[in-house]
Amino acid sequence: MYIVTNPQLLALEQNRIGDLRLELQIRGFLPGASGFAGCPDVTAHLSVAESRWRQQLESLGRTAGAEMVIPFPDDRDPMRGIADFLREAQRQLGGNEIRAAMVHVRMALEEIRQQTSWSWPGKKDKEQWTADERWARIRAALEDQASGTVHLQGTRDHQYSRDEVEALLAMTAALLRIVPPKQTAAPPLPE
Repeated sequence: MYIVTNPQLLALEQNRIGDLRLELQIRGFLPGASGFAGCPDVTAHLSVAESRWRQQLESLGRTAGAEMVIPFPDDRDPMRGIADFLREAQRQLGGNEIRAAMVHVRMALEEIRQQTSWSWPGKKDKEQWTADERWARIRAALEDQASGTVHLQGTRDHQYSRDEVEALLAMTAALLRIVPPKQTAAPPLPE
């Protein structure tokens, strides 16, 4: 039996045209047998009708999640620190360190606030907000949600669930895709 991971399932679906056709190369060996080189490679061809494949995907129901590629900045990019916070949050989540993961999500959001050129709408009516001002509000709302346990009243005793941390981590990672870096003034031209 072989388990197909979410990324593999996504890759199969993205590259499938019509019926699903797979070519598998199989190599067999006995792990503990010394002197046994294994059998020759065998190539197996599998075909699954499109209707059957779709039926199988539908039977996964809510277990088949949406995946998205988040292009993390390179080492020289000022946004790199944000990506590092998100990776650390993901690592901590894997170790079931829910509170610590949430702290790193919040740190990523705080860093986005420091690094971004999104302008705050001020006291304008929301119908007058620009796209940048709306993104600034979305980032602020995510940071507020991720900061619940540090507030002195209201949500101080709230314990985040794994699902809440996963949701905020995913939303912050998605936000990282569109964060415009702060514009630095160009140095004056020599006279």
